[in-house]
Amino acid sequence: MGTVSFFLCVLFLSGALGLTTSPARGRLRCYTCSFAKPCYPVPTECQEDEACGISTGTSDQNEIIERKGCLPRAQCPLQDHASYWSRSYTLRHHCCEQDLCNTAATLQQFPSLLLTTQALLTASFTWRGHLLH
Repeated sequence: MGTVSFFLCVLFLSGALGLTTSPARGRLRCYTCSFAKPCYPVPTECQEDEACGISTGTSDQNEIIERKGCLPRAQCPLQDHASYWSRSYTLRHHCCEQDLCNTAATLQQFPSLLLTTQALLTASFTWRGHLLH
């Protein structure tokens, strides 16, 4: 029973992180939100020739904007330009090919976030233990 529980736990976490793919699913589902802050992403179904993407824009004044959504695969490696609130931005697109893969935190950042949180919690408990004595 322990092995089955472990397998179900891993399967659930993989689905929650968007790591599972199904060959019969057809089109990708991606998070979509505009440049507005805060971003409230909504899952959206893409077209056949689209990938999930995050477009990050930088202005001449080093202001940064970001939007998420479906992007044509041909646009993924290219730079683009956009205007937002009367400012011009240079856009860079980062694309991925799994359902809901364009979340806020990338999988490369996620483990370091967990390690940092664990280190801070350990340090706070250690510090608190020394203060109580």
